Amino acid sequence: MLTTGAVSINDDRRLQNNQIFNIYGLYRLLLSLILFISYIFTPDLSFLGSINPDLYLRTCIFYIFFNALIILRGFLPALKQYENLQYLAVTIIDIILLIIISYSSGGVSTGMAHLIIVPISAGSILFQNRMGTFFAAVGTLAAFYSEFYLNVTLIRTDDFYVQAGLLGLTLFAISLILQYLGGRIQQNEILAKRQAEDLKSLEEMNFQVIQRMRTGIIVVNSDGGILNSNNSAVKFLSENVSEGNFLQLPEQLINELRLWQSDNNYQSSPIKFNDSSPEVQASFSYLQPEKKSKVLIFLEDYSKLSSRAQQLKLISLGRLTASIAHEVRNPLGAISHAGQLLEESSSISPSDKRLLEIIETHSKRVNSIINNILGLSRTQDMTPDLISLNDWLQNFVDKFTASYKNKIYIELVLYKEDIQIRFNSSQLEQVLTNLCENGIRYSLEANNEARIYIHTKLYTNSQIPILEIIDNGAGIKEDDIEKIFEPFFTTESAGTGLGLFICKEICEAYQAQISYHRTDDNKTCFRIRFANPEQNIL
Repeated sequence: MLTTGAVSINDDRRLQNNQIFNIYGLYRLLLSLILFISYIFTPDLSFLGSINPDLYLRTCIFYIFFNALIILRGFLPALKQYENLQYLAVTIIDIILLIIISYSSGGVSTGMAHLIIVPISAGSILFQNRMGTFFAAVGTLAAFYSEFYLNVTLIRTDDFYVQAGLLGLTLFAISLILQYLGGRIQQNEILAKRQAEDLKSLEEMNFQVIQRMRTGIIVVNSDGGILNSNNSAVKFLSENVSEGNFLQLPEQLINELRLWQSDNNYQSSPIKFNDSSPEVQASFSYLQPEKKSKVLIFLEDYSKLSSRAQQLKLISLGRLTASIAHEVRNPLGAISHAGQLLEESSSISPSDKRLLEIIETHSKRVNSIINNILGLSRTQDMTPDLISLNDWLQNFVDKFTASYKNKIYIELVLYKEDIQIRFNSSQLEQVLTNLCENGIRYSLEANNEARIYIHTKLYTNSQIPILEIIDNGAGIKEDDIEKIFEPFFTTESAGTGLGLFICKEICEAYQAQISYHRTDDNKTCFRIRFANPEQNIL
């Protein structure tokens, strides 16, 4: 059974044979016309048709029409199963007709018999097997027979059997040489074809690998014009360029490229193209270092790079804080217990009772800090789940509202289609509980109404899920916005300053980003931008 490569090689060989046969057909038509015209208009060539003029002329005319018919055959549909048979028949007929022309002109002595060298060579090239030897044998026998017939029918003083033998030897030598060369050529063709197919397969594999890489790859000219890119690069830049056909890099990336071109040791800082795009780490390299005309740009999602470090930090921090919290909680418990015993004493003064209240208040605050720190240690379970966000939020809202004695309002505005995210379910609940509790508390302080809004969105170009928690609180002062995610920063005397910090740490561990914004109607909004659910989080 032929493989695909063998079939392809045979088809190429067949096409090549057709081209050779067509060229050979033009040669035969031109040769027959020359023989005919030379006989008619050049009487000086007295040896043409000297033995039998009528036979020579009839053979030339037939040869012309036969060759013209074969050429016209090229305009008809070719039948693969009959092509080799046509090559065989035409070659043998050529040999016979040329021997008849040679006979009618005086035989081998005139040199006309050497015209059969071309059809035998063409046949050897077309078949590339022992059929070439058969053609040589037919030509040799025909030449000997024509000489024998001339010697029988004519009275000649000399015979030319030696010349006929030498012609036959030449025909066999040419046939064998062409068979050998044809075999080598065919082997080289097969090898070249296989190598070409291997290269094509390797090129296709490389293309698929590059297209499926998570790293974005862009080829640009020295001016920053985009020449080529893979799918990941298109996703990174799709929010900043014309859809499907971008020609120029974003301004931030061009600036980084210029800095690198001026100093090839320059290390780019993480780039954020817009609010909805992830932070990207860019690196640069010349496609051809000796020319420096084209530059390769590699774009990596910075959240992936920082996620690993974040996970290691959380695990180490969790282990450290768990041990510290355990050591702190024991003396704290003793202090709190001693304060309670003193409060039960009947001889304690009102001023001392105030001091005991301070001890109890700050003991509870320290205990709250310890609980929050222990929450970091629980982030060691980093296994992400594929969560249907809309359904999960419905369950979360039901559970959260049920935990409050007083009436609270949570308005859900969900995206029209289901959104999938990759996040640890318990840790996502921890993040949203913290944000919603903050929203409820600040809404009550500002409006005496416990109302928050939860919105879901999906950026269709990049398939990035967005979750927003909005409240009616007074908001955060401009000077404090950059500090709100820092540990132990708080605007309340009773706050620990770890809630938003823990939320940020958890989000970054899953390549998500949390940020603070003001809505168009000036409400407080915490926005979580999740990673694309198709990419691997860990």
